Amino acid sequence: MCGDGYAAVAERRAMEVKTIVDECLELWRDPYPHLARLREEGERPVGVFCSYTPEEILHAAGLTPVRLMGAVRSLTHADAHLQAYCCSLARTDLDMALAGDLDYLEGAVFVQTCDTMMRLSDIWRRNTAFPYHGDLVLPIRMGEEVSLPFLEEEVKRFRRGVEEFAGQRIWDDALEESVHVYNRNRRLAERLYKARASGAIDGLSAMACLLAGFWMRREKHNEMLHELLERIEGAGAAAGEERVPLLVSGSVCTTPDLFELILELGADVVDDDLCCGHRYFDAFVDESSSPEEALAKRMWERVNCPAKHQCIEDRFQRLVRQVMDSGAKGVVFYLQSFCEPHLFDLPYLRQRLQEELEVPSLVLESELQSFSRGQLRTRLQAFIETITGV
Repeated sequence: MCGDGYAAVAERRAMEVKTIVDECLELWRDPYPHLARLREEGERPVGVFCSYTPEEILHAAGLTPVRLMGAVRSLTHADAHLQAYCCSLARTDLDMALAGDLDYLEGAVFVQTCDTMMRLSDIWRRNTAFPYHGDLVLPIRMGEEVSLPFLEEEVKRFRRGVEEFAGQRIWDDALEESVHVYNRNRRLAERLYKARASGAIDGLSAMACLLAGFWMRREKHNEMLHELLERIEGAGAAAGEERVPLLVSGSVCTTPDLFELILELGADVVDDDLCCGHRYFDAFVDESSSPEEALAKRMWERVNCPAKHQCIEDRFQRLVRQVMDSGAKGVVFYLQSFCEPHLFDLPYLRQRLQEELEVPSLVLESELQSFSRGQLRTRLQAFIETITGV
């Protein structure tokens, strides 16, 4: 093929990639109209709030797990039930439910992690009329031998609750197929992150394409990721200015603003430690074991979020590996305001990063009811200039 032919193919692939990324960014900015259409198309969406949710069980029952991550909006109902010092993610999702904006959901699953989410489950059950309400009780101390049998029994109890709602048994072969579908999704997510590390796709685009899977059937997301990776793998790093590599750590990024601003300011996210990012797809379910036991084992073995009791040194060592492997020159801790589990860990993590790696860090908090993109930009710009010495 002549040079002009190669250029034409490269241009076509770039346009196809842009189309996929733009659609995913649109979903990230406002997934809720899409979720309403899912119901119209015959899907049965169930809201989930946490990466610990065993989505495979819902999937095997014919339900479609969708992640609820709040929205930038004023509150009209939630303040009567949740105090203003609860995180805006919980308050916003509750407000949407009480206002009838989530009526297309079959219900929601609540995982016992932080105090706010545990209370939200009780409030949601008492004040909404969704057909399904699921709770998953996690051990206080994950990763210890004594807690694994409890977690296995809890996964079995959760499965029975889903079966009772669905009105039919979840057969083991259906659950095994769902585990296979989700494991494939995790492998594709790993390839996507490797492509980001190589410079074949920027951090904003990679995160948007990963998060899009929260709001669609997992088989469809697998097809989309496969199509995207076919077009970007092997293409090499995209041409452009050299950017300051950053790692983002925290809970969830409810909007793409953080990643957009990082790109605008001459930096890029080369890896993350987010429960909607790397921690979400980290570790596979063992397909050679009983599916219930394997699902429990995956949750039990993962590096946990700060809401579960575990040696904080494990979290720090994981963060160190990610920083070193990615070559990040700074860490941005991006948290929901009033998220006490993450805030408790910050002083230790920041001090160790500075003392042992001489890696600077920045703490940013997001409040959906008073979100300020301008303030976010100012603080990020100052942090990046500190790294570059400008």
